[in-house]
Amino acid sequence: MISTRTPLVLRYFIWGMLIFAISTSLWGFRVLRSLELTTLSLPLPGRHLQSYRYLEEVEIPFVTIPVYGAWSDQAYFNIARDIVRRLSQIGARAVIIPLPSAFGATPQAVNTLRAIARDSIAIFGVQNPITTGFRPQITRGFHRQSHWWVEHPFYNQIKVQWGVLSAYADLGSPVVRFIPAGWRETKTGTPVTDVTLLALRKYLNLTDEVTQQAYASRIPLGPYPIALAKDRISYLRYAYRAKETSILVGTADPLSDSIRYFADWSRGNSRLESLEQLWSQHKDKIVFIDWTEIRGGQLRSSGWLYTQVFASVFKRSFVSVHQEWNVLLITTLTILLSVFSYTMRNGLTIALSFALFVASIFISSWLFDSYNVLFDPLYVLVPILLCGIVLPIVKTSGEKKLAEAAIKSLEEENRRLLELQRRSTHDPRV
Repeated sequence: MISTRTPLVLRYFIWGMLIFAISTSLWGFRVLRSLELTTLSLPLPGRHLQSYRYLEEVEIPFVTIPVYGAWSDQAYFNIARDIVRRLSQIGARAVIIPLPSAFGATPQAVNTLRAIARDSIAIFGVQNPITTGFRPQITRGFHRQSHWWVEHPFYNQIKVQWGVLSAYADLGSPVVRFIPAGWRETKTGTPVTDVTLLALRKYLNLTDEVTQQAYASRIPLGPYPIALAKDRISYLRYAYRAKETSILVGTADPLSDSIRYFADWSRGNSRLESLEQLWSQHKDKIVFIDWTEIRGGQLRSSGWLYTQVFASVFKRSFVSVHQEWNVLLITTLTILLSVFSYTMRNGLTIALSFALFVASIFISSWLFDSYNVLFDPLYVLVPILLCGIVLPIVKTSGEKKLAEAAIKSLEEENRRLLELQRRSTHDPRV
C-alpha cells in the first residue's frame, strides 16, 4: 500500500511503474489474444471494408467452380469426380477438392474418392481443425504450433494428395490468415502443408524437394515465395477480386441423379458461349471446387478466401507484421503521460489520452490499408487507457492529501497562536 505521506512525485513514479508492468505483462503473455486484430475491423471514416467495388481487380490463374444443390456428400463427390475428369482432359494444373468435415465412408463414397485420387491434378482439402470453435479458441489455436495437428482424411487407408484448408478470416475483418506449413498428421506425425503449397507446386512444376527448406521469413516457391511472420503464419489483406472469379457453376439434380453445368451469371455475355468453350478456359489454371456447404465454421466460402490467398501470392503482396514496437511504445507513452499528468490539469490529461487512443487506431489502420503493414495497437492502447483513468485519480487523491495536510498544519498553527494569545492575556507581568 502507498502511504498517505508519500510525496506526489513518488506516487506518480510508483503508479507509472505499475501501469508499465501491467501493460508489458499483458503483451508478454498475450492475455488479450481473443481481442487481437479487432481494432483493424473498425469502420473508420474513409475506410471501405469488405466493399466489393473497392477491391482491386486482378487477373490470376485461379478460378473457383461453385457447386449448388448437392444435398448429400455422395452427390458432391460425384460432381467433384466429373469436374476433375473434365479438367484433366482440358489441361488444368490443379484441382482443389474441399472435403466435408465429417462424411460417411460408404463403399460407394470410397470408390468415388479412389477414382478422384487416381488423377494427378486432384488435391483433397481437409477442413482446418482449429477454426471449428468460437473465436477465442480459434485465436489461441492459430498462434500455437502445438495445435497444428490434422487427421488424414481417409485414415491413411487411401493414398492421396491432401493438405489443410487453413485460410481464415473473422467476419468483417480485413485480415486473412493461413498456415502454409508446420502441420502434422495425428497418427504418423508426417508433415502436412496447406493446399496452397501443393497447388503452387503443380502449377510451377516444382518437386517437393524444392520447397522443403523454409527460411525465417518466407517459404521459397519459385518466383512466388510465401511470406511468413515470426509466428509462422502468413497474413494478407482482404483486397482483391479476380477478374474471373468463376467461369461456370455446377449443380446436382437429386431427382434425375444428373450433373448440370451453367455459365456463371456474373460473366455477362458468357451465356452465349458453349460449355466446351467455358471448360476450355480452365486450361493452365488452379481450380477450387467451392461447395457452399463447406465453410469451415465461417460465413465466407473457402473459395472466396483462397481467391485472396492466391491473389496475394501471385501479386506478392503479403502483409508485413510488426509487433516489436510494442514495448518501446508502452514505455514511451507511460512516461509521456505520467509527466504530462503531473504537470498539467486532469482535464488535459484525459483529453490527451483520448487523442492518443484514437490516433493509435487511425495510424494502425492507415499503415494496414496504405502500406500492408500490420501493427495491432491493442496492447499499446492499454497504457493509454490506464494512464487516462488512473493518473488523474492519483493526482486528485494526492492533491487532496496535500490539501488536508496543509489544512491540518494551518489548524495546528492557529491553535498554537491562540494558545500564545491566551497565555499573554493572563500573564501577570503584562
